[in-house]
Amino acid sequence: MASFELKSNQYVLTLLCAPDVPFETLLEDVRDKFRKSAKFFKNGQMAVRFQGRGLSDEEQRLLVKAITDSCQLDITCIIDEDASRQEKEAELIAKSIRDTTENSAALVTQSLKNGQRLSFGRTVVILGDVQPGAEVVSDGSIVVLGIAMGILRAGASGNEHSFISGTVLKPFEISIAGHRAVSGIRKTEIDREYAPDPKVACLREGHISLEPLSGDLFDAILHGKKLPGKNSRGAADSMTGTDAPQKKA
Repeated sequence: MASFELKSNQYVLTLLCAPDVPFETLLEDVRDKFRKSAKFFKNGQMAVRFQGRGLSDEEQRLLVKAITDSCQLDITCIIDEDASRQEKEAELIAKSIRDTTENSAALVTQSLKNGQRLSFGRTVVILGDVQPGAEVVSDGSIVVLGIAMGILRAGASGNEHSFISGTVLKPFEISIAGHRAVSGIRKTEIDREYAPDPKVACLREGHISLEPLSGDLFDAILHGKKLPGKNSRGAADSMTGTDAPQKKA
């Protein structure tokens, strides 16, 4: 009996894990499978989903490590089993891509590493991570379909309707139209244990608000409407904002 079955599309790997196989056997079989498939997955970026058996956070971490150590595949995040939530999040993220790319957004198809800095005169969609120490500057909005832990500056030319969104939004620093907020996160490497939790940062009455991604909020931001009332899960307490826009150097 096989310990797991592998399915994939362009963006997501799904491992259907046999429930009765010892975890050590599953781990070794995963390591062997991806070692043999290393050329196929080389330099790819995908999310991963585990199905068929309950796995602890540590077991999921070990399986992800077995995959990444065996081939040059970048696992951007682990998708949880809450199907309804995942479908809603996927729909909102897809909407963000459609709305931005229809307006000729720039598209980056790789992760940004420590020390890299990219600047755009329009909205940018990043299919990857923004690692600690990396920086993205955009005159428009910034959409990160991965883990964002670097420095993100949207609306650099003063556009207060710009926004920043991410599948996992844990930046060291963000700014929108010169309004700046800094978090207490001081990690030097990407943390793969963050669960997908799409959020959007936008301006509310001159202050940056970090909130769960919702259709109503996104629609209001994109079309310049009055923002809906703040969700009870609202702005993140971990980010401290300034009262006034930054002055350009």
